[in-house]
Amino acid sequence: MEKIKEIYCKTFFLIHFKKIKENHIVKSFIDFLEALFLEQDFIKTIKKYSDFVELLNNEDFSLYIKENLPDIEKNENSNNELKIICELSKINYELIKDILYKKYPNYGKIIDILPYFNNSGLDLELKDIKTKANSRTFIFDENLKLKALDIKEPLSFSDLKGYEKQKKILYDNTKALLDNKHVNNILLYGDAGCGKSTSVRALLNEFENIKIVQVFKNNLINIDKLYEILRQLKDKFIIFADDISFDEDDRDLSTMKAVLEGSLIQCPKNAVIYATSNRRHLIRETFQSRKGDEVHLNDTLNEINSLAERFGINLLFAKPNNEEFIDIVLKLASEYSIDMEPEIIIQKAQRLALIKGSKSPRIARQLIDNLRNNMDI
Repeated sequence: MEKIKEIYCKTFFLIHFKKIKENHIVKSFIDFLEALFLEQDFIKTIKKYSDFVELLNNEDFSLYIKENLPDIEKNENSNNELKIICELSKINYELIKDILYKKYPNYGKIIDILPYFNNSGLDLELKDIKTKANSRTFIFDENLKLKALDIKEPLSFSDLKGYEKQKKILYDNTKALLDNKHVNNILLYGDAGCGKSTSVRALLNEFENIKIVQVFKNNLINIDKLYEILRQLKDKFIIFADDISFDEDDRDLSTMKAVLEGSLIQCPKNAVIYATSNRRHLIRETFQSRKGDEVHLNDTLNEINSLAERFGINLLFAKPNNEEFIDIVLKLASEYSIDMEPEIIIQKAQRLALIKGSKSPRIARQLIDNLRNNMDI
């Protein structure tokens, strides 16, 4: 009991971690501890506990604290405070019941049916501090939160052969964002394997101050929530919608249109949308779409064209012709010092392209990776 009281008193010293102390669930737990040690009225104490359990709503208490640690600078004081939070997060159901039994021995029957709360007792470490601030890659998850990822993009623009015009436009638009200038949302469309997604991710290696948050298609409907999160941050973000397409009656289609243009809730000034798709108009068009009278046909085509038109810039990534494909292969072979006659490399490239049914930069890189690993596919 004295140990728990000591932890409660230590929460007064949470200065760097003030935000976690003010979190509604953590505050509710601290309020309960205060009642536990300072309140003599059993009913008021139990009410505080019930409020906490209701707010926690079956979540794991220590995991909840870990996932909601605020972004702060690491130093000796923050490390000491993290130890306090770790101690707080390990107070579990059994400890609470034991203290209640001792303090209120006449209420044992009520304490016996005390609502349970989950607590796995996870250890918190210094590396858990400032996870979001340190990370540069995120996903906007199903809980409508930014989830930091520990991902490092291995490629930069210099590793991506060809498509110089497209890369320059991407570079210039992203630099404009960092320079607080006007930017355009960009649609990267075209054949698979031509570097659309990789070009966006490679921007991490071109600009050290840019961050990327990926939004999956089924979460686009909640993008206004992402806007509100990003608007409160000082960093610059690329909102990355990768490999998206819609059916004509897809409910996310109208949402995406509003996101790009026309909605009262606009993309924050510290963010830009880069979307990739294999389809020029992002909509899976069928022959049925083109049937009907002229009025119906025009309406349908306008609907199909309208989404792509809302991007300020459309960048085409088309498959290279045979000459361009061989040029990409040979440049990669030279860059990675492949010790093989060019004619043999070209033969192998043509053979792999035939097997794969495509002459794309992805196939070129797969060939070079195979040769680097002495794998003759």
